[in-house]
Amino acid sequence: MIMKKVILFVHNSVGGAERMTVLIGKMLSSKGYDVSFFVVNQGHPTSNICDFIPEDYKVVNIPESKPLGLIKKLYHIINEEKPNFVFSSALLINDKVLPLRWLFPKTKFIIRCENYLYTFSGKQKLMIACLYRLADTIIAQTQEMKDELVNECKINNSKITVLENPIDENRILDGIKEGWNPYKDLGKKIVVASGRICYQKGFDLLVESFAKLCRERDDVLLYILGDTSNKDEMSKVSEIARGNGITDKVCFAGFKTNPYPYIKYADCFALSSRWEGLPNVLIESLYLGTPVAAMACIPIIRRIISEGVDGFTADKEDVEGFAAAINNTLELGRVTSSYKGSTPEDFVNLFN
Repeated sequence: MIMKKVILFVHNSVGGAERMTVLIGKMLSSKGYDVSFFVVNQGHPTSNICDFIPEDYKVVNIPESKPLGLIKKLYHIINEEKPNFVFSSALLINDKVLPLRWLFPKTKFIIRCENYLYTFSGKQKLMIACLYRLADTIIAQTQEMKDELVNECKINNSKITVLENPIDENRILDGIKEGWNPYKDLGKKIVVASGRICYQKGFDLLVESFAKLCRERDDVLLYILGDTSNKDEMSKVSEIARGNGITDKVCFAGFKTNPYPYIKYADCFALSSRWEGLPNVLIESLYLGTPVAAMACIPIIRRIISEGVDGFTADKEDVEGFAAAINNTLELGRVTSSYKGSTPEDFVNLFN
């Protein structure tokens, strides 16, 4: 039997779309597919997705290029590799791959939508409406995401499959197998958050909420894990901590290739995002038994979190409500998640 060949295009940064692309590649490989990763270099991020791809996979780096130059490089790669399937999971690669669809009629083009339409510019929405209909299959992370593509972009309903993010259980279990606790002997309740220090992730809102919490109790510390290279946002968030007199209670721990011990041994994971696609770190926290306080910036968050059982929610950008949600979550102890993501078989079926 001839192995089906899949090439996955992914940016060199480490975000949810990139990590999910790697996980999809690993799931396909485990089912007998010939999987290769082609990494599109874009700037010089603090962390690189190549560090998350196992060594036994073929990985090819694509030098940074202007849009037209990148399209030409992608054409040559597809022409040389002659894959059965092409996959990508981010708009800025999807929009370079899909114009090539007509040139390779024997290759199936599968893309994943990484965010809701309202998070994109008007030009980007128009691009999605024009180009995404060229894909053979589109993966939407939630039903609401699919509904946007159907209703606003007029994309055929039958092209779009809703697959909620799976959990990379092996990577998580490897990350915690040594049992290292970063908070040992601190004697405090620990709130942890994770993500790039940027406007989207709402760490300014988190620190404001945490400051309100600190006025109610003195037994809490906040650890923020994430890339701190955005100096303007770092300055803003740090100034909020200074202005509220809590710099000794907020630790900017930087990017962690393995954040799982920090999440597992915390008393509360806090999600303060202004928008998300489907937050992997939230479902990973619950998988690790750590209760979650979250601003419900998208509807699925309130479907994932069982209120008062494995976490508490607040409305988007509601600082007062979020402070209360964190306070309540700190008292829950260890939890068991009811989240059931899509299975490897669900994804593999798209590539059959």
